[in-house]
Amino acid sequence: MVLDNQSQHEQIELGWINVVEASSFVIFAAFISLIMGVKLEVSLIVSGIRCVAQLTMMGYVLDDVFKTDNIYVVLFLSLVLVILGTYELVFNRAKKTFDGLFLVMFFILLSSNCLVAYLGSAFAIQQDPFWKPTVFIPIVGMLLGNSMSSVAMATERCLDQVSVHAPLLETRLAYGASRFEASLPLAVETIRMAMLPTITQLSVMGMINIPGMMTGQIMAGTPMKEAVIYQQCIMFMVAASSTFGVVMAVGACMMILIDKQQALRIDKIIDTSSFIQRIKSSKVTKFRVVRFRTVTLRTCLPAALFNRRRRHEAKYEEVELR
Repeated sequence: MVLDNQSQHEQIELGWINVVEASSFVIFAAFISLIMGVKLEVSLIVSGIRCVAQLTMMGYVLDDVFKTDNIYVVLFLSLVLVILGTYELVFNRAKKTFDGLFLVMFFILLSSNCLVAYLGSAFAIQQDPFWKPTVFIPIVGMLLGNSMSSVAMATERCLDQVSVHAPLLETRLAYGASRFEASLPLAVETIRMAMLPTITQLSVMGMINIPGMMTGQIMAGTPMKEAVIYQQCIMFMVAASSTFGVVMAVGACMMILIDKQQALRIDKIIDTSSFIQRIKSSKVTKFRVVRFRTVTLRTCLPAALFNRRRRHEAKYEEVELR
């Protein structure tokens, strides 16, 4: 009986050959994209390479961090994770932005995720000390990964709603409404839409969806009851961090777009897609100008040589006639 339990808890050792075999699924998805003309094959391949490289680097870094067992190293690594998450949110996910968005998102992600991670580790999981690397850093990473999507959706939808409903907001402000009263209906609708994926994830957890953390613990041999309790605590922490982040993101956007003088500042919204398109078009224009100049030189150079040759021929003929 003991041998049966030990055989059940034995973990299969995996190597790089298993990663290569698993990468065939991504290659297959890229092949389907290529056949159907979806134009996502390059993104799939690049994302897969990034996944392998980033997880490998993170594994080596976490191995050293777990060995040091130092609070300052743990806090520094948590800060680095927040900075990387902010960069991904602002520069890769946001379709619309405004000046100072990076600092705003950095403060929102830092305050919402690190605060919830501290409270959850110290009180819900009752970890002593709360900054134990094997617990605190994975919690911060999971909270960031889930809350980033909600915050990005809230920011994008908030900026879209303000752009579309600008006349309505200006009318409310003109009739004496404060910026809180004027933007409250749009803010509530934005928060509801941004929190919908998190609520859906909570409702299907355990019945349809088996989360990754619980799956990893079960495969590592953790008792089922302990894995379930850990996952429930983590999901409630994810819901809290997403809620705090979404509410702060919507509030910050509304305060920036409607100033203290109760004036709507829609001119602060920058469309990143059009900005990138302008950069590309400017590069194409410069390339065309350079190409036109080279073509002009190439077309003018033979003509000049031809005229010079004709002048020499004319002189030669004149000498011959004499």
